[in-house]
Amino acid sequence: MTPVHKDTLQALSTGIQAEVASYVFYIEAAKKAQNDEQKEILKKLALEEKDHFHILERQYDSLIRTEKWISTSDILKSEGLPEISEDMTNEHTNLIDEVKNADSMDKILDIAYRLEEEAYELFHGAIDMCETDEGKKIFTELSKFEQGHMILIDEMRKKLHVK
Repeated sequence: MTPVHKDTLQALSTGIQAEVASYVFYIEAAKKAQNDEQKEILKKLALEEKDHFHILERQYDSLIRTEKWISTSDILKSEGLPEISEDMTNEHTNLIDEVKNADSMDKILDIAYRLEEEAYELFHGAIDMCETDEGKKIFTELSKFEQGHMILIDEMRKKLHVK
């Protein structure tokens, strides 16, 4: 087996932290939602970030132990997925403070878009660094998920301004 390139492992590790940060952000942002629809969308985004965390965590673990990628569908079927612990959320107090200090849904959505854009750039950039087709596929899927979140946030922005 060929050892996994350290840049791939670093991209996964950075992605894990980014997904935890986004999860924490969306949980906190949902508390400030102005209506039930916004709250539900923000909670949905939080759960999707948690799924992304699971994907990255399992990929990292598999690459360290076996130097093999796992399909996303196999990861999400796995039992005993890691949880986002209180310790992990404590690392993101600055982000939580940023949400708490946001005085409008516009500002919250601006932060959300920024987080999604950063995650997209991270995953999209990792595609070219990855040496295997399996890895490229995983990073491509993750970058598409983040693009979808950016579109959803833009739709929320439009609804806010249509009133």
